[in-house]
Amino acid sequence: MVVAIIVAILAAVAIPMMSGNKTKAIATEAQAGLGSLRTAFQIYKAENGTWPTFLNNVQFSATVTNLTVKYGDLAGKYFTDSGYKFDSVTATNYTLSATGYTGDSSNLTITVTDAGAWGGI
Repeated sequence: MVVAIIVAILAAVAIPMMSGNKTKAIATEAQAGLGSLRTAFQIYKAENGTWPTFLNNVQFSATVTNLTVKYGDLAGKYFTDSGYKFDSVTATNYTLSATGYTGDSSNLTITVTDAGAWGGI
């Protein structure tokens, strides 16, 4: 009986801790995809002298062909290509986001700025 109580207490403490770790693990998929987009933006700026402002408030899709990352490259288990968005792109800065589409990631949105500031994690 005492053993069952101890196991129940340990489970009550461990389950919330583990669910937080799961969310962080899911978020790493979005971080990897957003990191790829940031690299593509850096390449674009090096070649053109400015951020790709024509992508302001645009969802990543097959019509975005001006970047080194192509549609289909970012598809994962929790974040699809269409879940990535160029929220704000100006000549001087940008903000990108990724929104999950299924299960544990469906309410998860991760953001990153040109300065490398991450949000939603």
